[in-house]
Amino acid sequence: MADSHLGVDLIDQSVWEKGVPYERFERLRREDPVYWHEESDGPGFWALTLHEDIRNVSKDPARFSSYAAGVSRLDVTDPGMLEGYRMVVIAQDPPEHRMTRGLVSTIFTPRAIAALEAPIRALAQSALARALEKREIDFVADYASPVPMNAISEMMGVPEDKRQRLFELSSGLIDDQDPEVAPTDDFRSNARVEVFMAAQELAERERQRAGDNLTRTLLDAEFDGRKLTDMEFNTFFMFLIIAGNETTRTAMSGGLTTLLEHPDQLEALRKDPTLIEGAVEEMLRYWPPIHHFRRTATCDVEMRGKTIREGDKVLMWYPSANRDESVFDDPNRFDIRRNPNQHLSFGHGEHFCLGASLARLELRVMFEELLAHTTEIVPLAPPRRLRSNLINGIKEMRVELRPA
Repeated sequence: MADSHLGVDLIDQSVWEKGVPYERFERLRREDPVYWHEESDGPGFWALTLHEDIRNVSKDPARFSSYAAGVSRLDVTDPGMLEGYRMVVIAQDPPEHRMTRGLVSTIFTPRAIAALEAPIRALAQSALARALEKREIDFVADYASPVPMNAISEMMGVPEDKRQRLFELSSGLIDDQDPEVAPTDDFRSNARVEVFMAAQELAERERQRAGDNLTRTLLDAEFDGRKLTDMEFNTFFMFLIIAGNETTRTAMSGGLTTLLEHPDQLEALRKDPTLIEGAVEEMLRYWPPIHHFRRTATCDVEMRGKTIREGDKVLMWYPSANRDESVFDDPNRFDIRRNPNQHLSFGHGEHFCLGASLARLELRVMFEELLAHTTEIVPLAPPRRLRSNLINGIKEMRVELRPA
């Protein structure tokens, strides 16, 4: 077996809590872009750090499977839990993946998402009005979180009195490396059960009325004559609730942090709001919401002189791909006018993020409203980062909003 000869550690969570270790990725891209990384809690994995390699693996599900062992670095040893993960669209391979994705594809088309701009803007305006009344806020809790959570909840028909609890539960399930968010194994286990019960209750409610929302679409949808089972619906519901708020919340908080660290870019965006779409893409490149996803090799594969063996796990590191010198000019520079911008923050190939259009819309609208109704955003304390090498999150960000 190959040796972690460079001594580069990508799984020490205390490192990630301080910030993305970009200097380590830069060294790996230069010296060993297909790097064997040992694990104390597993057999080891191949760390891919080049944009080209991550693109190639992402569009090759036949040789690099999401289904074989899921998309998490940690191996799932419970067969029942693994089967549960495999019901989620991100942990499926073709043809099942295309079938599941096809059930909701019409909901997430650019045209369908564009129709959501007005209600999302209303959510952003409402959250921002409350934040401006307080002036000194936790940006994560008071603005970055409620807008995407309420947006996905509205889409799915979740009652308002259930949304905050679902937010807490979904955060605990995805941010489970941080003991402050998910303190115990019992919490995580109970959270999963509670989310499933909420999904079942919602499904029963929607079956009894003529609703017009994403839940109803999922319940009624057929693909090749087959509908989702109750377990598949509950699992899909959990995935959508998590994905529907986590990515945007993380990108929004990270995007504002980046803008505040680059006041010239923030000023340029204030002066010319038409730059917003390019600014959103650059925020996503510079601060990708997800650090990595996993694939499992289904056969022996040669890559840059290394042999990835059948059964080996392969981790695709998106922060590294987004700073690849062979793709991006001056990659460590934050430039809201960057064009082209081929970042991989939403993935690539079969598993390109289903909700990318929704996340882009939410980010654009939320920044438009924020910048239009403030003259200055003043940091009151350093952001507190999530302790995780999976989610590139901020759990608290104290700022003062000075209204226009």
